[in-house]
Amino acid sequence: MISKKRNGFRKITVDNAIYYWRLNNVIEIRPDQNQSNKLEIDFGYFDHWEFANHPEERPEDFEPKIVTPGFIKRIIQNAIQLDWDINDKNKVLKLSYRNNEFRILE
Repeated sequence: MISKKRNGFRKITVDNAIYYWRLNNVIEIRPDQNQSNKLEIDFGYFDHWEFANHPEERPEDFEPKIVTPGFIKRIIQNAIQLDWDINDKNKVLKLSYRNNEFRILE
């Protein structure tokens, strides 16, 4: 369930836990009970207009084209499987998403 934006973040509930997420070149997700714990997902997003004059420099295309609540839920569930502890304080977990696969970056 998505509700009104709060500081650019959207609310989503996954497995009875509340999270907030936003898209800002990468997807940022943070649990409601510990907002200093952050999950960042690089899925290859780039602005096509940045390469309008130099298409040969354009990076590989990215998927998904539209970030949906279903994709956010999938990210959260995969991050938890990759040992993201939403109760940790001041933690940033960085993931990449390419070819339908999540990988830890740091």
